[in-house]
Amino acid sequence: MLHKSAREALDLSLKGHVVIIDEAHNLMDAITNIYSITISLSQLQRARAQLGVYLQKFRNRLKGKNRIYVTQMVRLLDSLIIYLRESCSKSGENDGIVQTNNLMAGKGVDQINLYKLMRYLQESKLARKVDGYIVHTDQQSLQYGGMGTHKKAKTTQPAQPKEASTPVLTHIQGFLIALTNSSEEGRMFFSKTDNADDISLRYMLLDPTHHFREVVEEARAVILVGGTMSPMSDYIKHLFNYVPTDRIQTISCGHVIPRENLAVWPIGKGPSGLDLEFTFDKRNSTAVIDDLGRAILNLSMVIPDGIVVFFPSYSYLDQIVQRWQKTTGTTQTLWERLSQRKEVLMESKESSSVEVTLAEYARAIDSGKGGILLSVVGGKMSEGINFADKLGRAVIVVGLPFPNIHGAEWKTKLEYIEKRAVDGGSTQSEAKAVGREHYENACMRAVNQSIGRAIRHQNDYASIILMDKRYSSDRIQSKLPGWIRGSLIQDADKKPFTAVMSNLSSFFRARNAL
Repeated sequence: MLHKSAREALDLSLKGHVVIIDEAHNLMDAITNIYSITISLSQLQRARAQLGVYLQKFRNRLKGKNRIYVTQMVRLLDSLIIYLRESCSKSGENDGIVQTNNLMAGKGVDQINLYKLMRYLQESKLARKVDGYIVHTDQQSLQYGGMGTHKKAKTTQPAQPKEASTPVLTHIQGFLIALTNSSEEGRMFFSKTDNADDISLRYMLLDPTHHFREVVEEARAVILVGGTMSPMSDYIKHLFNYVPTDRIQTISCGHVIPRENLAVWPIGKGPSGLDLEFTFDKRNSTAVIDDLGRAILNLSMVIPDGIVVFFPSYSYLDQIVQRWQKTTGTTQTLWERLSQRKEVLMESKESSSVEVTLAEYARAIDSGKGGILLSVVGGKMSEGINFADKLGRAVIVVGLPFPNIHGAEWKTKLEYIEKRAVDGGSTQSEAKAVGREHYENACMRAVNQSIGRAIRHQNDYASIILMDKRYSSDRIQSKLPGWIRGSLIQDADKKPFTAVMSNLSSFFRARNAL
């Protein structure tokens, strides 16, 4: 529904209809992802090889116009490959902006009319033909023992055909369409992957406004619904900035639970009195990491059943665990002490392991020992998973998961937002404030989505612990949902860690007595 060409292909008209979008906290990212696309150097090389095989086989059968367009496609692929090999791979940066005209600098590529080439690819279905021919030749090669279709001696055991080749040329065709988009609404980036020999090229949509405006103006009404949409200012500024304010209504409801069923603690100091501040330049302090471990260990003594802990990233989670598993002068490591209190499990990047990890976590809680699940904000456990009742008696968020502001994509996105604000009449300082708010809102939407995993029904109860001194600031607290702000412990930043322990102990005793 959000993709114009998909609506047209399905003959889906929104005229006169009421459009309701659930889980709308993901809407801006969803639109951005729909109109963004990434290809890798290895994909380009595979597509070039496949197209070369196809052209060699059918060169004499292709009519003049077809041969010209296929040759143009080969030149365009060569140009992209050469640029990634010679320019991006030699760059000292891990990512950066790519100028579209540099991608088109190959021999004869400046003479190619991209619009005509795209139309030919769509009408001729060249990508599908190439993919079909490659699959056919692969199967023939397997059937005749790798000796090619001209050798008819069969093997004694018939070979099993492998899965059909990935339609890589179809994917690249989608990327080439992005080259024809307006340079104002999107940018090209390169980034180096974990594989030292591979580089990715990404077109990223910077502004979802135009694409969503088509939906808004065609529909009778648009309703965005979500449980964790706070803060909501971004939706008005970046999705509805062309709509008169008297036509926009926002409704925020409270939670179904009574206020006393939730305790929200922003914690700025650990058990040793150290400031817990996980900014980029302070989060690597071993003293802070150790105090964080002691804080979670102490909390596990008063919080029953299951505790879900969210970290800013997988890499930081790995760093934390490695530190906790090191001996630091005591007879036991922090990891061993945590594991004695409750079963400790970690979220993996592999999606296939999610069900296994959740099952082990549930078993640990059912056994009476309890569990601590170490997860990542924005990871697989932070959305769509319900940690109701004993599965989530506490949700702990470590730090503020700000995106990497030094990365090329976020740097460019903020520059675009600030430029648009200036073009709209804002001063430079006002534009900077708009960019900063958007950056903070992206972070806090991720936090709110993670802490929303607890409290799943009317009789549920839990504690939410925000571990970073920055959570005590009014600016950050204002971006929390109203039902969470209503249960914030007042002046929490002025209280020692022992007060946290005492309060939570009383909180859970009172809930268990009901």
